[in-house]
Amino acid sequence: MFCPMCGAPNEDDAEFCGNCGAAMNPEDASVETPQEIDPVEEAEDEPEDEPVEEGAAVEAAPAESAPPPAKASLSVPTSGLAVAALVSGVAGLTLLPLVGGILAMVLGYMARRDIRDRPDEVSGDGLALAGIVMGWISIGLVVVGCLFFGAIAGCGMFAALGAGGY
Repeated sequence: MFCPMCGAPNEDDAEFCGNCGAAMNPEDASVETPQEIDPVEEAEDEPEDEPVEEGAAVEAAPAESAPPPAKASLSVPTSGLAVAALVSGVAGLTLLPLVGGILAMVLGYMARRDIRDRPDEVSGDGLALAGIVMGWISIGLVVVGCLFFGAIAGCGMFAALGAGGY
């Protein structure tokens, strides 16, 4: 059954529309696709508001008088390169520091270029950027680790040479 207000498909036994919340009347709603309702014509058919006396309780407007919500846009699929960049970035920080970091950066930059070229077809710029950042961090940690252990090895070598009396 389709909603008489917004045209969204609903269960046959639904009392209210799952999309706009309007009351579903089985005798008013047809099984076929509803025709478009012109809001201007609908407004002309409704009676004008009556003046409200002081102290009188004001009734809430029925849900049927609310305009139908805007249609949600279709989601854009996430770029596979962006996901691969993110996974490689995580691998670069945990399992494969140098290889994972380089792979994360390459895939991340490729994904961002692809997303810029086709913005309506793919998304995932944030994932690609996260992969690039983790790739740089991974490579930076490898460089710092090499410098640290190189300095320790150099100090050990100089100490060994100095102890020999040369």
